[in-house]
Amino acid sequence: MNNPLDAVERMSPDVENIEDAFRWLGLDGVSSLLASVRQDIAAGVLDDDDLADGLERDADERYGVLLPSDAVLNAAFRARLKEAPDAFARPEPDATP
Repeated sequence: MNNPLDAVERMSPDVENIEDAFRWLGLDGVSSLLASVRQDIAAGVLDDDDLADGLERDADERYGVLLPSDAVLNAAFRARLKEAPDAFARPEPDATP
């Protein structure tokens, strides 16, 4: 996810689950950002081009600060895996000979 506004628009029905997932990974700031974008969209920000552009710029900037690289997300997954290994499915063994 590189653009929070686009993500919220495309995943509307599941965005609350995505917010919960980021929170579960300890990335509360990203969860709060998505919730804020969702609320702004519900309030009609996208009906005004200037407000929509501002929302997109702000969301992109905030997201870039919260997750400046994939390494941050990777570290969150690894930390959660260490804390709760049973929450992750084990990979299936390769059945190919």
